[in-house]
Amino acid sequence: MRTAEISAIDLFNAGRWRVEIFTDDNSHNVASKWPIVRIAEIAEESNTAIEPQEYADDEFIYVGLENVESVTGDAVDLRKRGKGEIKSRSKVFEKHCVLYGRLRPNLRKVFFAEGEFSVGLCSTEFIVLKPVRDKVLPSVLRAILASEAIAKQLARLQIGAALPRVSRTDFFRSMIPLPPMNVQEKLAERLQILKKERLHLKDRLWRNPDEMDQAVADLILSQ
Repeated sequence: MRTAEISAIDLFNAGRWRVEIFTDDNSHNVASKWPIVRIAEIAEESNTAIEPQEYADDEFIYVGLENVESVTGDAVDLRKRGKGEIKSRSKVFEKHCVLYGRLRPNLRKVFFAEGEFSVGLCSTEFIVLKPVRDKVLPSVLRAILASEAIAKQLARLQIGAALPRVSRTDFFRSMIPLPPMNVQEKLAERLQILKKERLHLKDRLWRNPDEMDQAVADLILSQ
């Protein structure tokens, strides 16, 4: 049996009473040969938020939960939007930030800001993380947070019935494995190779129906 002694102040600040919030840091549920660390030890939160109308440019990249593919974190219909298209206050993200979708953590929506999507605004449903670069590589942090094992642990801490979320407090106190940097570098290389393969296959899949139509037109319908 796990026990913990907490102060009245901690209980008050938590704003709710769930035993696992105070007794379950999930470290005993994460199986790894590498050290287990709190997310707060390897990533800082960026809380900068603005009204879209305050943004410096007339158009900007806006990332909503619907723009992030589950598990892979690939962009889905992600494009620049005008200031008038986004009505609510949004968070600001920068290059190499990791955006963790805290709504329904079992969906595993975690986005890595890079390439053409390096800077912009995002929904407040994301926790915007700035990885501590001498401790964790951004792409590796994204992959770990989107992994099935970690998603299951975070899902246990979600609150709310209709729209279950993980609170920022519970998120940052959660534990994840942290391999040494040389292992992370190898993993980052492997992830990049897999991403290129995946995007190539997706492109082939999307082009397949057009190619089928063209094949029929060339061999049967052409005059």
